[in-house]
Amino acid sequence: MIAVGYRYSLLGPVRVWLGDREVDPGSPQQCAVLALLLLAQGHPVTIDRLVEQLWGYATPATAMSTARTYISRLRGLLPGDGVYCGIQSGPGGYRLRVEPDALDLTRFQDLVRSSRATGKSGSPGTAAEQLREALSLWQGTALAGARAEFVTDERARLEQLRLDAHGERIALDLALGRHNEVLPEVSSLAAASPLDERLSELHMLSLYRSARQADALQVYRTTSELLHRQLGIQPGPELRALHQQILRADPDLGLSTPAALFSRQPTGADDPIRAVEPALEPVSVAPAPDTTLDPDLRPALLGDRLRAAHRRCFVGRAAERALFATAIDGSRASFVTLFLHGPGGVGKSTLLHRLADDAAAAGRTVIRVDGRMVEGSVAAFTEAAAPALGDPDAVLLIDTFERCAQLERWLREEYLPKLADGAVVVVAGRHPPSPAWRADPSWSGVLLTRTLGDLSATEATALLNARGVPARPQRSVLARVGGYPLALSLAAETARHRDSATSSWSANQDIIETLLDQLIGAVPSAAHRLALHVCAHAYVTTEELLRVVMPTDDTAELFSWLRAQPFIGSGPNGLYPHDIVRDVLDADLRWRDPAAYESIHRQIRHHVLDALVIRNVGGPATLSTMRSVRHLLRHSGTPTWFLTAHGESEAEEDQLRQGDRPQLLAMTASTEGAESARIVEFWLDRQPSAFSVYRHRVTGSPVAFMARLKLRTPRNEAIEIDPVVAAAWEHSQRHSAVQTGEHIRLARHLIYPACYLRPSPIADMQQARIVSDYLSDRDLAWSYVVVTNPQLWQPWMSYLNLSGVPASPAIGGRSFALFAHDWRLEPPEAWRDRQVAHELWGSELAPLTSLSQPVGSAPR
Repeated sequence: MIAVGYRYSLLGPVRVWLGDREVDPGSPQQCAVLALLLLAQGHPVTIDRLVEQLWGYATPATAMSTARTYISRLRGLLPGDGVYCGIQSGPGGYRLRVEPDALDLTRFQDLVRSSRATGKSGSPGTAAEQLREALSLWQGTALAGARAEFVTDERARLEQLRLDAHGERIALDLALGRHNEVLPEVSSLAAASPLDERLSELHMLSLYRSARQADALQVYRTTSELLHRQLGIQPGPELRALHQQILRADPDLGLSTPAALFSRQPTGADDPIRAVEPALEPVSVAPAPDTTLDPDLRPALLGDRLRAAHRRCFVGRAAERALFATAIDGSRASFVTLFLHGPGGVGKSTLLHRLADDAAAAGRTVIRVDGRMVEGSVAAFTEAAAPALGDPDAVLLIDTFERCAQLERWLREEYLPKLADGAVVVVAGRHPPSPAWRADPSWSGVLLTRTLGDLSATEATALLNARGVPARPQRSVLARVGGYPLALSLAAETARHRDSATSSWSANQDIIETLLDQLIGAVPSAAHRLALHVCAHAYVTTEELLRVVMPTDDTAELFSWLRAQPFIGSGPNGLYPHDIVRDVLDADLRWRDPAAYESIHRQIRHHVLDALVIRNVGGPATLSTMRSVRHLLRHSGTPTWFLTAHGESEAEEDQLRQGDRPQLLAMTASTEGAESARIVEFWLDRQPSAFSVYRHRVTGSPVAFMARLKLRTPRNEAIEIDPVVAAAWEHSQRHSAVQTGEHIRLARHLIYPACYLRPSPIADMQQARIVSDYLSDRDLAWSYVVVTNPQLWQPWMSYLNLSGVPASPAIGGRSFALFAHDWRLEPPEAWRDRQVAHELWGSELAPLTSLSQPVGSAPR
C-alpha cells in the first residue's frame, strides 16, 4: 500500500499538500531530509547517508540523533492513511514511497521522456506541448527552503534538467518554423549559459532563419572566443559544422531542422538516484607508476625517491595539466604562455613541479626560474633562463613571479619574443598579469590566464589519503581547512600521527602562524594589520566601514591596499578575503588579543545595525546587510539558517499602491484562510501605511507583503474583529500597561505564498524592516511578532530576546503564536549590545523576566 492524498513539490520551494491543504514541512534541514527521501524515489536511504548528505564534512556530534528527530517529525506530518506509515524504516534505511503523479519531479521526468519518444515518432508539435507542460511544473529555484550539504549540487543538477528541457523544446519549435517566437527566449538562455554550445547552436539557427545571418555568425565568434579564453578549447564539431552551413547559406538549414539539434540529449539526465550518490571523480592525468615499494625498482638516488613521493601525493589540477599537455604536444591552436595566479599556499609551485615532470616525460627541455633568485635583475633572469633561447622544445617555468614583477614589461616585449617558435612558457605568481599585457593585441590568443583555487572535496580527501591521514580525523580536517592545499598539507602532518580512533582535529597555533606567514607575509604597518582583521571579521568591507573602525587612519589608502592583495576578492557590496585567510586571521586574533577581537566585533555590529536605520531598508543593499548580521553570528551557536546565505530576492520592498488589494487578499486566503483575509481587508482600510509590499523586480506585481500595525489604544471594533490584536493588547495591559504617548507594534501577516513563514530572501527583508522599527521607533512600549509555526522560529526569537506569549488566538481553525518584547525594560541601546558576548564566545545570557509575571508600569 502506498501513501494516498499527499502531493509534493521539489521544483521550487520544498512543499507538501494533503488534498488542498498545504502542510508546513518544517525547518530548512527538515525540508532537506524530506527532499532527500523524495529524490531517492522509493529507494532506501541509510542513516549514515542522511548524515553525510545533511552535513558533509562538518558533522556535529549529535548528527545521528538530530537526523532521527527530523525523520520522527516528518512521520508526524506524513502519517499516511492510518495503516501505512508514510516513511518506512528497515534494514536498508528510510524510504518514502509516493504515487508517481504526487511528485512534480517525477511528472516532469515522465513528460520529458514522453516528449522524446513522441518526437522520435514524428510528432514534433505534440512533443513540444509535452515539454511546455513539463516546464510549467517549475515554480522557482529547485529545493528552495532546504538547507543541507547536498542541496547546492542537487539544485544545480535539477536546474540543468530544466535547461535541457528548455533547449529541447526550443529545438522542436524551430522544427515547426517558430523561429521568430523562440528568438527572445533562446537569446536569454544563451546569455545566461554562454559556454553551452547546444544553446549557441539554437541561437544561431533562430537568428539565421530570422534573416539575421551576420548576427548568427557573431554568436559563433563570441562563443568561440569565450571557449578559448576560459577553457582553452575550440568549439565542438556540431557548432563548427553549423557555422560552416551558415557561411555558405546551406539550403539544409531550412525548416527541416537537423535532427542533431533536438536529438542530442544529456546523459544521465533522468537518473533518479544520482542525487544521493557520491560525486564523480574529477578527470585527471594518470599519475606515474609508484615503484618506491618494489625492492628491485627502488630509485637509486634520493632525488628520484623525492620526485616519486611528490607524484604520489599530487592531486587535482587536471584542467591545467590537460591544457599544458595540449601545448607541449605542439598544437598551434594552444597557448604560448600560461599565466597561473592565486594567493600564497594555493599550490602554484607544486603544480609547476608537476608540469616540469610532465614536460620531461614528453621529451621537452625544462628550464626553471625562481623569482626569488633573480629579484628585479634583467641580467640574473637572462642568465637563469639562457638554455631556453633557441630551443623549440624548451619549456620555461617561472615561479614566484611577484618577486620579479618589475620585469614584466621587459619579459613580454623583449625576452619572450626571442624564444624559438614551439617553446612554451608557464608563469606563476600571486597577482594576475598586468592589464597592459592582457590588452596587448600581439598576445591575444597566445596568453592564457588561469586562477588557481581550492581543491574539490574529492581532491582534498585524496590528498589526505596520500599523506597517510587516518579516515576518522579526515572529516574534522576538511571541515576546518576546506580545500586549501597548504592548510591541508600542514594539517596532514599533524593529523597523520593522531590515534586512528580519534575523529577530531584542530589547528594549533604553530599551524596558524605558518599559514599567516605563507598566505599573507609581512604587512606595511600595524594599521594595515588591523585593516586585515577588520576585513576578516566583516562579511564585506567598505571604505566606510574602515572609517568607522579606524577613524584616525588613512582609510582610503588602506582600502586600496586591501583591494590589491591576491587573497582579497571584490564584489558588488565590498571586499572579502579568501575563506582560509579569513579563518586564519580570525583564529589568530581571537587567541592573541580577545579584547581587540571583541572591540572590532562591536564596532562592525553597530555599523551593520545602524545601516538598517539610516539606509533605505528594502533596497538592493538590504540582503547584504542581513547577511552581514548572519556572518556576525557564526560563533554564537544560534542557528544561522534563519537568515539566508546566498541568492537574490525576486522582489523589492515598496509601499501599498492602489490596485494591490485584490492580490494581497488572495495571497492571504491561500496561506492563512478566508477569515484572515477579511482581517487584512479591515486593516487595509484603517492603516494602509502599515503595509509593506514586496514587488517582483521585473513585473512590479506583488509577491509578498507584511503589516506592521501601530496601536495606541485599539478600538473595540479592532479587538472584536482581530483576535491577535486582542491577545497582544491584553498581554501588554496585564504585564506592563501602555502609558500615555506610548504604543505597541505588531509585525503581522508575513505573507509570502511561495515560502510561507520560512527563511527566504524576502523573509530577510521583512526581518530587516522589523529590526529597523525596533531601533528607530520612538515611544515604542511593546513589540510583537506573529507566526503560525512557533516551534520553527523559537530559537531565533530567543536570540532576539522576544519571549513567547501564553495566548494562542485562533483564526479560521489556525492557531497564531505571539513573541513579545518590552522596550522600556530593555531599550534599543541595551538590546543592540546584549548578545555581543554570546555572538563571540557562545555564552548564554539570562532572559528578561518582565514577560513571565504581571508587573506594574515599567521604568522608562
